Amino acid sequence: MNTSAAPSICFVTPSYVGDIDQFSILRRSINLFAPGFPHLAIVQTEDCDKFRRRFHGESQLKIIPTAEVLPKAVELHRRKSGPKWFTGKFKHGRLLIKGWHAQQLAKIFALANSPYDDVVFLDSDVFLCRPLDRSYFYIDGLLKLFRCRATNAESIDFDISTHEILGNPLHEITVLWDYIFHPACFRKATALALLEEFRLRKRSTWVRRFLAQKRPSEYNLLGYAATAVERGAGYHLIESSPSDVHHSIRFPEDRVRLAEELEKMKENPKPFALIQSTLGLPFSQIADVFDQVAEAGLAPSTLPAA
Repeated sequence: MNTSAAPSICFVTPSYVGDIDQFSILRRSINLFAPGFPHLAIVQTEDCDKFRRRFHGESQLKIIPTAEVLPKAVELHRRKSGPKWFTGKFKHGRLLIKGWHAQQLAKIFALANSPYDDVVFLDSDVFLCRPLDRSYFYIDGLLKLFRCRATNAESIDFDISTHEILGNPLHEITVLWDYIFHPACFRKATALALLEEFRLRKRSTWVRRFLAQKRPSEYNLLGYAATAVERGAGYHLIESSPSDVHHSIRFPEDRVRLAEELEKMKENPKPFALIQSTLGLPFSQIADVFDQVAEAGLAPSTLPAA
């Protein structure tokens, strides 16, 4: 990292054509609340043309195909694991890579090869709720690292998977953590430290081990590298609840409180909001939520066209 100047920082979003509409809301929110912030979108190779056509006028956005990020073998298996209409000419091997897993791996490899010192990961189904600049992500020049104790079976399993991938003896692990926040902020040096840790531990098969897990977490792996390997170097650790930094409509039972959460976004907005794409809410409904948040956050005369 360049110690003579402030670290460079960007947003990074893995995406694919199925999330292109929600990605468009993320882009609107960045243009509105963080204009000029560089944004790298890691898009499935076969979907890049669609993204480039739709977002061709956005100078701060760079569309990067997964073929430029993932190792060749991983990218090949990702494409072989896709719909038969696209991969019918291939014979499926035993290694199948789900889209969710591919996006997680893309984050790790994109961070390791990032042209920026620091990265803020934002998924396609996240958007900004209020104005932000780079100073939000730092305290005294140190990048914010969010985490909390793992408190439920899902978050506990994410961290157990992390230790299994790394090969840590599970009987020695007494505290489990949750690093799954929106946003998740990590340094390029942390991804390099994680990959080096795998090399030192002779875990050359870590990608296969990652894919074999039901609930692997790229954020927990990077969080482990940041705290246990790098011992927090370059970070300001913040132990808080994810609900402190983002609004969340994530589970089916959250649908009934969407209107209630919208009022919170308008009256006292947290920096970010997540409306989980797997809930299958109509895009028009999600767009309407953002429109109302945008109108509450900025004067109507400054709003861009949808």
